[in-house]
Amino acid sequence: MRHRIEVRPVPVPEWVLHWPQCSCGWRGDILRTRPLAVDQADEHLTEHHPDDDVVQPALFDA
Repeated sequence: MRHRIEVRPVPVPEWVLHWPQCSCGWRGDILRTRPLAVDQADEHLTEHHPDDDVVQPALFDA
């Protein structure tokens, strides 16, 4: 199974939060910064799918 991670923006008044999600159905916590969301997604992949084929997002994927 291939896993694709997306960090989706969650707009709130005067702020944008970040929500990491995986194609396997996993949904992470909604976080204040994109780097924290990416770290959480990386932990998910390492813990739950260490041997699976992972599709990394593009360098500037928004």
